[in-house]
Amino acid sequence: MIEVRNVSKKLNGREVLSDVSFKIGEGEIFGLLGRNGSGKTTLLRLIQQILLPDEGEIYFKDVLVKDHPLVKQNIVFMPVVNPYFDRYNYGQLVQLLKHIYPKFDVTYANELVNRYEIPEKVKYRELSTGLKKQLSLILSFAIKPAVILLDEPTDGIDAVTRNDVLQLMIDEVAERQTTILITSHRLEDIERMCNRIGFLEGNELTSVMDLDELKNDYVKIQMAFEEDMNLSIRKNGVAILDQAGVFYTALVLKTDEEAKEYLKSLKPKVWHELPVNLEEVFIAKFGGKRRW
Repeated sequence: MIEVRNVSKKLNGREVLSDVSFKIGEGEIFGLLGRNGSGKTTLLRLIQQILLPDEGEIYFKDVLVKDHPLVKQNIVFMPVVNPYFDRYNYGQLVQLLKHIYPKFDVTYANELVNRYEIPEKVKYRELSTGLKKQLSLILSFAIKPAVILLDEPTDGIDAVTRNDVLQLMIDEVAERQTTILITSHRLEDIERMCNRIGFLEGNELTSVMDLDELKNDYVKIQMAFEEDMNLSIRKNGVAILDQAGVFYTALVLKTDEEAKEYLKSLKPKVWHELPVNLEEVFIAKFGGKRRW
């Protein structure tokens, strides 16, 4: 459906992305993860051709997007904020989008706006953050694109609205086989929705992984010692997720018998092996408790 092939991009003299390649299939929800400044938003803008790559190509169904501008009607980008919408209310936005996107489904948009009780006469800039996210998503889906690029769609909204937004995305994929590429700092959202994830580290896509396989590759170990073992454990390259006094939670690859044997050689008084979640894997990958 979408293929990013050997894409590189510099902004203000800094290389933001270097030789990035991956494919996303029809009806797939693909999560793009990385720390702040890793190039996630830039990559979405390149796919939509808001920016053009310095090197590499973007394809939609094997069609080179830059050479066929009409293809972009099949790809919609929903940014974190959309100041272009600010001065319009719902009805005005529908009229604007109908002229740009011939397949815009007014009936479908009206149905969702009524379902989520979004005020139709209030200007976009006067809506709450949650309502802005919901309305942007509704308008994006009503365009009937094949691909939707979502940049932090659940950022800054309450738990109830967040659940509605996530369910709306899941329903859209199930009913219409829409392809979604999503960035988010909320790893619980990625874990709930995505079947594959890609990780941007520095300016490169270091890995593309099946989510279930990724979690199954690791084990979380809870241990207790008679004295502080923090420095010793870290010197041996074992990721510590948490420490409270002499109680430690570490993460290791299931296949890393050497790491397990080393930890056992420290003679812990408590040893429990537990399954992991996505957030724990990425905290360990980045090191310490730094956020991304």
